[in-house]
Amino acid sequence: YNSEPKDKVFAALKNNVKISKENIPAATQLFTPDWIVRYMVENSLGRLWSEGHQNFDKSEWKYYLDEAEQEDSVKAQLEEIRAEYKNISPEDIKIIDPCMGSGHILVYAFDVLMQIYLSQGYTERDAAVKIIENNIFGADIDKRAYQLSYFALMMKGRASDRRFLTRGVKPNICHFQDISKIDTKFLSGELQAFVKQFENAEEIGSLLEINIENSEKLDAELSNFTNDLFISQQQLEHLMILQKILSQKYDVVVTNPPYMGGSGMNAKLSDFVKKNYPDSKSDLFAVFIEKCNEFAKQNGFYAMITQHAFMFLSSYEKLRTKLLTKTTVNMAHLGARAFDEIGGEVVQTTAFVNYNSHIKDYKGTYARLVDVNGEAEKEKLFLSVENRHTAKQENFSKIPGSPVAY
Repeated sequence: YNSEPKDKVFAALKNNVKISKENIPAATQLFTPDWIVRYMVENSLGRLWSEGHQNFDKSEWKYYLDEAEQEDSVKAQLEEIRAEYKNISPEDIKIIDPCMGSGHILVYAFDVLMQIYLSQGYTERDAAVKIIENNIFGADIDKRAYQLSYFALMMKGRASDRRFLTRGVKPNICHFQDISKIDTKFLSGELQAFVKQFENAEEIGSLLEINIENSEKLDAELSNFTNDLFISQQQLEHLMILQKILSQKYDVVVTNPPYMGGSGMNAKLSDFVKKNYPDSKSDLFAVFIEKCNEFAKQNGFYAMITQHAFMFLSSYEKLRTKLLTKTTVNMAHLGARAFDEIGGEVVQTTAFVNYNSHIKDYKGTYARLVDVNGEAEKEKLFLSVENRHTAKQENFSKIPGSPVAY
């Protein structure tokens, strides 16, 4: 539904018109190819479960990359991390897509979670309810995309349980509302401070930091709240759901973030990223690399498809230094033409899966797919197991600028 607005936004950008908050969705939405979604989810969510449950049957996962042979010191570090995964129950796993679009990633996460639940003896019907209630979280700045995600997840539930739609189950997903029309000065203390934090939510989206100074006081004010002229009960409930989604830590974060260079950002967004993300401010995709790392629990996973510029451009050198304190499990380096809907060399991408911890001397696996064009050809090369490389991240820092030189 977005191709016409997208064309208009990019035509205006050529005339130096900044991207307004209303146009951010059209400018940044891009449907992630199915095989890349599967690669990211299988190697993050799938890996979390299978590494703690060695007997789990992962034969259905075509895009799962087995680990390179590791040294004994690395195996010892991995054993410690995997001991944590062994104790996790399916109901405990939390996965988020903070830029969920129409829910493509979350829908496949549902399928993988269903396999996990069934392997633990749950019925399909019980699993469907638990997955929607406990496991899957998401947010987006575009209300229409959110509605598609909501619909898609409810249909997944309904496919597994024919009474699903009558059970009162609601997905833990949300969109960012414009609250600029709410006059916060008429709200009481803690409530005013809470609502005020969402002022630029439609532009800043999942990058928002929401802090509650006094949660008991806020809870008391919320329980005594009655609809008034300035904010409705429904709006408040919406903000509370967003606050919950944004303030949790997750076992797994998977997303295709927005790609938008600093030159296209409007003043509010530009000021926000310069102030809060100075090492990645050149593009929103890089800012989201930092944010996804913040969303992930210690030893959790974050998987993304981003532009590949962060791997070597000097403007991302400080970001790369930060990434050396994490661990790249594997990468599918896609290069140009990974998305059939975009022609030319404009968007050059890479998909990767990181541990949110540093495993010294870990050998990551890198699939180099840059020399073929088109979604189908890149997928074929990935599955052929050709052009595979292993590399230790520690070696990147031996080269000036620490490029990802696998």
